[in-house]
Amino acid sequence: MTTSIERDEIEAGIVDHAPRFDDEKRDQLAEDARDAVHATPAGVADQFTGSVSLDKTPEDGGAVVEYLDEEPVDEDERAAWGLRPIIPESLTDPGVWRQRRAVLANRAAFHTVRSPVYLWRAVSLVGIGARVGVRDAWSYLFATEFGEIADKVRRVKADPHHIADLRADRRKEARERRREAVTVYAMTGFTTYTAALLALGQTWGMILAAPALIPVFGVLYFLGRREMIRRSPDLPFAVLDNAAEMATDGPVTDERITRALRDIKLMSAEQEIKPSGLATRDELGNTTVEFKTPAGLVCKAIKNKAEQFAGALGLPVERLDIEQGETPNDVILWVAATVPFSGEAPISPLVTAKQWDIWNGVPFGGNRKGVRKVLQVLWSSLLFGGAQGYGKTSAMRLPAAAGALDPHCRMLLADFKGGADWEELEEIAHRVIIGADPASVEEFIELIDELIEEMDDRFAKIRRMPKAQRPDMRLTPEMAETHDMPVLMLLIDEIQEAFGVVLARKDGLKEFAALVEKLARLIRRGRACGLIIIAAAQRPSARSVPTDFRDVILKRYSVHTVDDTSSDMILGDGQAKRGHTAAGLGQIGVGILAEESGSEKIMTDWISPQHFTDICARGRALRIAAGTLTGYAASGLLSVVGILAEIRAAFDRAGVDELGSADIARLLHDQDPAADWGQREGESDRAWSSRVGARLGREIEEALDGSGRTLDRVKVTTLAGTEGRGFRREDLNLVLGA
Repeated sequence: MTTSIERDEIEAGIVDHAPRFDDEKRDQLAEDARDAVHATPAGVADQFTGSVSLDKTPEDGGAVVEYLDEEPVDEDERAAWGLRPIIPESLTDPGVWRQRRAVLANRAAFHTVRSPVYLWRAVSLVGIGARVGVRDAWSYLFATEFGEIADKVRRVKADPHHIADLRADRRKEARERRREAVTVYAMTGFTTYTAALLALGQTWGMILAAPALIPVFGVLYFLGRREMIRRSPDLPFAVLDNAAEMATDGPVTDERITRALRDIKLMSAEQEIKPSGLATRDELGNTTVEFKTPAGLVCKAIKNKAEQFAGALGLPVERLDIEQGETPNDVILWVAATVPFSGEAPISPLVTAKQWDIWNGVPFGGNRKGVRKVLQVLWSSLLFGGAQGYGKTSAMRLPAAAGALDPHCRMLLADFKGGADWEELEEIAHRVIIGADPASVEEFIELIDELIEEMDDRFAKIRRMPKAQRPDMRLTPEMAETHDMPVLMLLIDEIQEAFGVVLARKDGLKEFAALVEKLARLIRRGRACGLIIIAAAQRPSARSVPTDFRDVILKRYSVHTVDDTSSDMILGDGQAKRGHTAAGLGQIGVGILAEESGSEKIMTDWISPQHFTDICARGRALRIAAGTLTGYAASGLLSVVGILAEIRAAFDRAGVDELGSADIARLLHDQDPAADWGQREGESDRAWSSRVGARLGREIEEALDGSGRTLDRVKVTTLAGTEGRGFRREDLNLVLGA
């Protein structure tokens, strides 16, 4: 029973465990309860420990356990309560520092390239400053403003006495200015500085004396800059350019985003974005910038103009990902370091894996942000589709390889294409169906019936298990091992070919509907008991691959298609309208993965045909070692008894890969002295070697009679280190099919 309590009190649940406890257990529980609550007020525990209480005098002797719906508090979190971070996150986040270094490096490179421009601007400013300085000094020392007044008076034809008075005043003012203390000090300082500079030049040379000119250039630069600002007071002036505004490459910064939004008319010249937090850069060089847009501009508007926005940033749209934050004005911009999927596909980790556990999922590929994608295929089947030649079969190899490397995964193959794509898988598959002829399709229908029967048997086994062993009626690794219920992986390539054969029959529509219903039933229910179906079709239309079959497959992957309609046939209706379409992808190994949680573009890992051959060979060896090679694949194994078993034991005992005939005879004699493999009394070495060699050949030929296989003696290195005739372990394993 669960109760809801107002005033923010904690919700409590009461569970009656009386039928499960005996008297001894109830006494122990009572003691534990008292120990848990004895230090709390009124015998009620606080919200972190919960409370356990027993009815002391129940009529039926039952016990009641009371618990609180409160998650345990992490000890690290508890220890951190009340503490304030001392060091700001901006100083400890490695992603922030990577972005800072990138911005600084870009600005340094930008300014270094433009340094000749900056030098010319500085020299020009110094020249302007020198001219302005001389002009202003001359004007002050000679009171030129009086001359300007005299010119104005002359133009209005004033009395000559006025002009004469003005000239007299000018001479008087000029003499007073030249006698001022400031003027005298300035002239004295300038003369002294010039004399010192000449003396340094005579003593050390003008090159070494050049740093003494820095103050002069500094003053002249200041005068020139002031003159430029005076000429254009409304225009900003700077010798150095703004790297963020002028650069069309390099790190994306707040300034660059603001300029781009202004360029595409989403913001006015007065508006700008406000950063939300700090820009970060991951190990791959991808940048994430969070910002808040001005009022009137929402994230959706930027998404709608994603191409124009990318162009304004000087980037291809494939490098951008725009997401909305908490509010419509919060934008999360992700920028890729390079164009996603522009490099070669990574080699699958399954290529080098010695063994794999299908319960850990299938390493599938990476998305545009470089995040690795692992598919959990046990609880949802897979449908592959798309045009030929764009990597559909290569992508399908990934789950097949994962199943092949798990010796406890039973592989079932139905290849209706009939080519050589899955030839290697025949070495480990329990059932193999090749081709789309009527007999193969009939065998496929029988296989589906067998799988349905197996599914029903497994569910019956699971229902008979104690509830503690089947918490959610799903197969677990422990159940699979204990009750002999291995994971079943059924690969169906070009399933539309099988459907086409069924439809061509006399009662084709009826049989077709029945087959589709059986497959849908397997997919819906079989996933809970360890059945995985991996199907592929080029263009699964409503007729060739009906929706009743497609709709129950929760994971789908499509490579390039010719149009949105074909893409939706694989990925699901409406995916193209939501922006997830495989139409026009045009890149081998790149497709759209649609899952229950959403859809995204994926570049799948690469497994070449040669890699797949090696993987299947390892899978066969793993199954032989684990004793799980069954069905079709096991039909090629010879029964390892008699002389073949004895020779294998001899190799294992010697621990080498090559043995001479005499070496094998000695080892066989040690294993069974009564078998007459040893050297007889008085028998020469030559005669003994000839006898045991002939006997080995005869018994091996008898053991292999009717199998179509031979095990011939070849030149080997004996245990004594000499060359001789004998056998190799590799040849023995090949003959045995192992």
